[in-house]
Amino acid sequence: MSAFNTPWFNSQDRSFFNVLNKSKIAHVILAAETDDFDEETTQKWQDEGFHAVYVPMLKGGNDFIKRLHTVGDNFGVSEQYAIVAYGDAAHLALEAHTKPNHPKLVAIVAYYPSAIPSVHTKYPASVQVLVHLAGNEIGVHKHPEVLGIQGKQKTVRKRIDPGVGFGECLKLGFRAYTYSGVKSGFAEQDLEEYDPVADGVAFTRSIACVRKGFRVENDVEMMRDHHVRYLHSGQQDKAVKQTRPYAHVIHTPTLTGGVGLEDITDFYENFFTPIPRQTNVQIRLLSRTVGTDRVVDELYVALTHTIEIPWLLPGVPPTNKRIEVAIVSVFHVRGEKLESEHVYWDQASVLVQTGMLDPKVVPDALKKKGVKQLPVVGAEGARAIKRGSSQKMNDLIPDW
Repeated sequence: MSAFNTPWFNSQDRSFFNVLNKSKIAHVILAAETDDFDEETTQKWQDEGFHAVYVPMLKGGNDFIKRLHTVGDNFGVSEQYAIVAYGDAAHLALEAHTKPNHPKLVAIVAYYPSAIPSVHTKYPASVQVLVHLAGNEIGVHKHPEVLGIQGKQKTVRKRIDPGVGFGECLKLGFRAYTYSGVKSGFAEQDLEEYDPVADGVAFTRSIACVRKGFRVENDVEMMRDHHVRYLHSGQQDKAVKQTRPYAHVIHTPTLTGGVGLEDITDFYENFFTPIPRQTNVQIRLLSRTVGTDRVVDELYVALTHTIEIPWLLPGVPPTNKRIEVAIVSVFHVRGEKLESEHVYWDQASVLVQTGMLDPKVVPDALKKKGVKQLPVVGAEGARAIKRGSSQKMNDLIPDW
């Protein structure tokens, strides 16, 4: 794939950039060792509203860096750009920009570079730098200095501590993260090493870094609010239009929702209908966390089960019981459309409140071991979240 003939992204996918920065287009140069690059990864950047082109590393060295800058210069006199590089190309990009040498460059994202500069390296303040590390060790470049004179560069191998699995931030002169249980290549979908979980976490961090470099933001909170309003006002068709074809919606306790636009459309139109007023429904937002491409809502929901609710109690006729439950929604967008929504709540609590689960009914095998009741609670769990406290805290712990 030529670095100069990559098609421009759809104008609809860059509308948030047009709103926030009408005079400029956000360019991302992707770089790696191969002659062409993973189309799915390229598409992700385009979906986020960036004009993405690919520059192969070829023989590397100064020629590679010059080609990166040439492509960047061709974007236009006032156009800035970011570099997102992988493997050996990432190593070269990091090494070549430790000094202020290209004013148009606003960010460098390096995925699993084969080596990194000295851990004390400070990059220019005008360039945002983010490094994603994988594997058990990394080469670190050192420049020995004697009496103020730098000696020949040396590379030493340093062990990478993957931490406990959260994608830990390392204490280096530049921002770097480790990812446990993955190998180099974890962010490229056309490779066997691809890991969707690590890729998702790393990509969110990459988007944040690049947007910070361009000084633009995506109003994910507004997108979340529009989506909710459409669904709860019966405008499912508008919610569907704001959903990507490959999106998924999963309510984990009941495994309801949809994977792909066709299933999501069916689910929204026929099974996720607005809860009618006769249920005496009450919904209250308890907290909201807004990230780069996600909104996490913590909700208190109370209703009377006077109608069948397929997503909450599928196949269960009305019990006329009052239900109070805390629900968490993780709303993930790509560009200006829904990428996924993961919804969680305590289904055991719902079953207790509807009379479908009795905490005092303990299997005989557990009774013989001294278990007196099942470790579940009813409405008090949601009420405690709403209040921030409960007189029944730790009642289920025998020795409390």
